[in-house]
Amino acid sequence: MMKRSVPIILAFAALMASCTVEGPESDLRPLPDEGEPEYTLQPGEYTLPVIETTDIHGYIVNTEENAIHYRLAYIADKVRDIRGRGDDYRKDRLLLLDGGDLYQGATVSNLQSGKPIYVSLDVMEYDAVALGNHEFDWGFDNMVDADATLPDYDWEGQSRENLVPVVCANLYRNGSRESATKDYVIVEKTATDIKGNTISVRIGVVGFAQDYAGSIMDSKFIGAGFSIKENYADADSIAAQLEASGQCDATVLLTHSAADDAAGKLAGGSAFDLVLGGHSHQYMSGRTPSGLAYLQGGRYCEHYAAGDLKFYMDPEGTITCTGVVNMKTPSVDAARDLHTSAGQNAEDLEDDILAVSDAAIEASSEQLEDVIGYIGVGATSWYIDGSGDRAAVVSNWMCDILRRIGQADVAFVNAGGIRTTFPLNGQSRRNITVADVYELFPFSNTTYVYRLTYAELLKVFEYAMTSGGSSLFSRMTGIDCYISVEQYKVLALKTDGTIIYRNGSWTGDWASRSVTLAVSEYLATSSRVDYYTGKENPLLAWNSTSRLLSSSLVDNENAVLVLREEASASGGKLYIDTAAHFINSNPGTMSPPAAASTTSPF
Repeated sequence: MMKRSVPIILAFAALMASCTVEGPESDLRPLPDEGEPEYTLQPGEYTLPVIETTDIHGYIVNTEENAIHYRLAYIADKVRDIRGRGDDYRKDRLLLLDGGDLYQGATVSNLQSGKPIYVSLDVMEYDAVALGNHEFDWGFDNMVDADATLPDYDWEGQSRENLVPVVCANLYRNGSRESATKDYVIVEKTATDIKGNTISVRIGVVGFAQDYAGSIMDSKFIGAGFSIKENYADADSIAAQLEASGQCDATVLLTHSAADDAAGKLAGGSAFDLVLGGHSHQYMSGRTPSGLAYLQGGRYCEHYAAGDLKFYMDPEGTITCTGVVNMKTPSVDAARDLHTSAGQNAEDLEDDILAVSDAAIEASSEQLEDVIGYIGVGATSWYIDGSGDRAAVVSNWMCDILRRIGQADVAFVNAGGIRTTFPLNGQSRRNITVADVYELFPFSNTTYVYRLTYAELLKVFEYAMTSGGSSLFSRMTGIDCYISVEQYKVLALKTDGTIIYRNGSWTGDWASRSVTLAVSEYLATSSRVDYYTGKENPLLAWNSTSRLLSSSLVDNENAVLVLREEASASGGKLYIDTAAHFINSNPGTMSPPAAASTTSPF
C-alpha cells in the first residue's frame, strides 16, 4: 500500500516535547514481546486474530528527543497487515478492541477534547471499546453518544457517524442501567485454518468496569447519578447465556480493570474464553490456574496485546472455541514509528492514521508554538528527599500556580493529578508553551478557594495523614508541615520561619488567624472516609458554608494568565520551588528540623 508522505520539521517536534511522560517507567522500552511459541494448527482447527489497545490517553503521537513518533499509525499498520489492503481489505479477519481511557492525557488530544482519538478508532474500525474512568473527565455525555457509540464528528468537510460501540454492562445512572453503553456486542468474524480455509464465527464482547468511582471527580460521576456494580458473576452470566443460547461461538470480557485481577475474580469454569483488561497501565499476558487466558496492551500506545482465538469444527460442522494461542504484547518500535521526512518508515505506518495524526498536530499548532516563558529547573515527578514521599518539583509548581490563581496562601494537589513532567534533559532552560500548561492541568478542573482559620487548616493536614486523605492531599506548598510517617501524625506547622503549631499546642493566636486555601475541584468534592479513624474530607462540609470563597476559575485557562503575568514581570523566567514542604521528622524530636524557606517571588 502506498504511504502518504507528510514533511514535518524536527523543530516542530521539539515544541511537542510535553507529550513525553517522564518517570520510573518512561525509561523502560522493552524489546518486542514474542510471547508464546507459535501454535501449530491441527486438522479441524481455525484461528481468529485479536488485537487490543488500552489506556491510549490521547497518545496518537508522542515525542522523544525532537522526533514525532506515530504510535497509533504504527499499530494501525499491523491491523492492516491482518485485514488486508485495498480490494483485499476485510474487517472480519480481525477482532480489534480497546480497554478504555481513550482521550485524556496528551496535548493534541486534550486541546481537541479527544477528537483525534475517536476519529482514529472509527477510521480503524474498532469492534468495541470499554468504558474507562477518564471517559468521565470532560463529561460522560460529551464523550459517549446516546446510541452507545463513540462521538460522531466532522472530517474532511463531511459529517461522519461514528460506529464504534461502547460496552459496559455494569454502569448505572440514577439506579438504572445506563442506556448509552451496551452490555455486549456480537460480531461476526472469519477464522482460518492452516490451508487458508475459513469458517464464520460469532464473538460476544461483554463490557465491564471495576468500581472506579473514587478515581473520578464527584461532580462528574456520583454527583451526576452514576454508579458501578462490580459483580463479576453478572458478567459471567451474560457470557454463559450468549453461548448457551447459541448466539456466540466464543465470548471475550473487555474490562477497564487489570486483566489478571479480573480473570482471577471470575469463577473457575468461567464461560469466558479470553479476558482483555486495562486501567493499571501494565502490559501482560497469562492464564489463571483454571486456564482462563488474559491479555492487556499497556498504555499510551507503547504496546498492544495480540493473540488468536482457536476454534475446532467437528465433522458435523459444530464449532467450539478451544482456547487462546500465540499470546504476546509487542512494543511499538521507536525506530519504525518515526515520520519526520517524506517516505520515512512508509512500510510501517498506516496512511489514514498518519493523516488524522497530522491534522491533530496542525489543529494544535497555535498552542504548541505559543511560548509563555521558560523554566531553569526541571519540573520532575521524582520525590524530593526528606518529604516522606509527599513532594515533587512538578507538584510544587502546580500548587504554586493554584495559589496564584486563587490568591491563596496554601494549595494542595493529589499525586494522581500529576500527569506529565518537564525535565531539562541536560539543557540549562526549557520553554513552556500554552500547550504545556494544558498538559500540566489536563482535566479543566475549577479551583476551589477557602477562607479558613489555621486550626481548620490543621484538620486538613490531619486528614492528609490518614490512608483515605493521603490519596487526595498528598502534595502541598505555602506552609511547612512536619510529619511522622511512622505515626501518621502532624508534628508541627511552620510559616515564614515561625513555628505556629507543635505537638498539639499553638503559638500565640495562630489557631484563630485566617488562611486562604486553594485546591482543585477533584480534591474539594471527593469523599474518602478513612477506614481506621472515620475521618472524612473536611472540605465537603465547608462547601456549603461561607468558608468557600469561589469555585469557578478553570485551572488551565487561568494558569496561562498567571504565568503570562509572571513572565512579563520577570523577563520570561518562571519560578519553580524545589523544597519539600511536607517534611518527614523523627517522631521523638520535639523541635522539627530547619526547613527550606517557602519564600517565592510572587
